[in-house]
Amino acid sequence: MLMVTTNPTHAEMLRKSTERLWDQHQSGLIVPAGTVSDFSRASSQTYLQIKEKALALESLYTDCNLKLPPTCDLARLIADAKLLSDSWLTNHSKLEMRLLLHGFHIDRIADAVLPIRSVLEKERYLNLLTCGSLDLLGREKSQAKNCLWELELWSTLCRHGFDATLTEPPDIAILFEDSKIGIACKKIYSEKHVQNVLSEAVAQIESAFEFGIVGINLDDLLPAHQILRTTTRETMSRRIRDSNAQFFRTHERHFRKYLSCGRVIAALVSTSLVVELREGKPSLNNAGQSTIWTIPGLEAEKKEQINRFRDQFMDGA
Repeated sequence: MLMVTTNPTHAEMLRKSTERLWDQHQSGLIVPAGTVSDFSRASSQTYLQIKEKALALESLYTDCNLKLPPTCDLARLIADAKLLSDSWLTNHSKLEMRLLLHGFHIDRIADAVLPIRSVLEKERYLNLLTCGSLDLLGREKSQAKNCLWELELWSTLCRHGFDATLTEPPDIAILFEDSKIGIACKKIYSEKHVQNVLSEAVAQIESAFEFGIVGINLDDLLPAHQILRTTTRETMSRRIRDSNAQFFRTHERHFRKYLSCGRVIAALVSTSLVVELREGKPSLNNAGQSTIWTIPGLEAEKKEQINRFRDQFMDGA
């Protein structure tokens, strides 16, 4: 049971950074190993705003003449989000931790899903979201979570001003300047076969796009049913950034192998989770960090273009 004495208000933090990576060979020669850029976001919503998002999700299914199965995870999360707001209004001294976490899940899901109202084939994605687990602290593999990651990255790109379209394959197409960029979205559930994931992503992009990016989500590599407890927003951002960086370090040989031989020239790695801050308000936040890695040795034109893409992604609204 989590004791709550104040209603969290909307808050948002954006941070970004860019640095050059270098490798030192046994000979002592130091060579560039790529560029890493980070973009982080943390936010919270009032319980009433979360309920409004839950109702909007229900309306989206109704408007599309789709049945939202009452036993699916999405329907359960929507019900808990409404109960969270109602419980706060009637007895705001105590709220169940389960309701709080499910409310934060709906906040994140709604931000990704509600923008697809404008997508012609939205029914496909709405149906996939009812297929399997949407427990964002659980570690079950599901079509629903795979679909959510595609929608999260697509909606983020749209908010940042990109002309992004949901497509198959790979998953997202972007018209950027004079190029058509393909993004293959991959959710990692185990680190045992990362090379297979990268190989599949490259194959999806190579045939139809001028260059591509692999979008990887690491949420399900984190410990199950745990939230990050840390002191400040700065330590929160650093912890998530370090987790992304460790993934790149562990699998660097795979990234260099599969992203060096074709049109796929960058990888975007993202981790999102619920964070409890010991200092500052609100104490509970949905927090996320994206890290963009670009391969070394790109021709000048492509390097400048991917840098402009990165800058727009990091500087967008």
